[in-house]
Amino acid sequence: MSLRYALVTDRGKERENNEDAALAVPELGLFVIADGMGGHSGGEIASHVAIDSLVAYIKGHGPAPQLEDEARLLCEATLEANNAVLHEAEQRSLFGMGTTLTTLQIRDRTATVAHVGDTRACFVIGGELSVLTRDHNLASLLVDQGIIRREQATSHPERHMLTQAVGTHEAVEPDVIQTRIPPDARILLSTDGLHDVVPGDEIAELAAGDELEAAAQALVQRANEYGGPDNVTVVLIEP
Repeated sequence: MSLRYALVTDRGKERENNEDAALAVPELGLFVIADGMGGHSGGEIASHVAIDSLVAYIKGHGPAPQLEDEARLLCEATLEANNAVLHEAEQRSLFGMGTTLTTLQIRDRTATVAHVGDTRACFVIGGELSVLTRDHNLASLLVDQGIIRREQATSHPERHMLTQAVGTHEAVEPDVIQTRIPPDARILLSTDGLHDVVPGDEIAELAAGDELEAAAQALVQRANEYGGPDNVTVVLIEP
């Protein structure tokens, strides 16, 4: 299987290095995005180690025999990535480094997503954005507990404090979503350098642009026009 996609990453306007990472393996219908953290080189190492480990696990154990087995495979691969980042941190004495990790696999017009952190997977349908993933941060937790309203979460001071990430603890519990891909949908993976900065309606409008690569570039450019406070990475896919 081969899919059309565009992948764009940028350091942004304020960061000295790019701790984001992303990888596409279109012949497997596999796309991964990660946002590292840990200061100095720690975040950059964590995001790349997590993606490399996850993809190696999937290549070594896949393809899943049935569509329903794909969710289990992506979950197992995420747990393996968690172990890999923990091991790398110990080897390099970079304790505390970690990364978000959102993985998408497309098969038979079905999207399977395994997700940890506050990177996102979304459908873009008819100029509207439908977010598939749930942010693992304190602001979202407060929404779930009824303490703040959902619209308050986007500006809450604790929205960057993750409740779980890959490589920060021995146990990680990825969310796994499996859903049919609507007709004429594009799929967007993004780090928070995009969706924390650019309003959702603008993201939807730009992501629906005619040409895939130009649309991805426009999303990153818009984040930088809003000040580019963080690294920004997008993967835009046409199933």
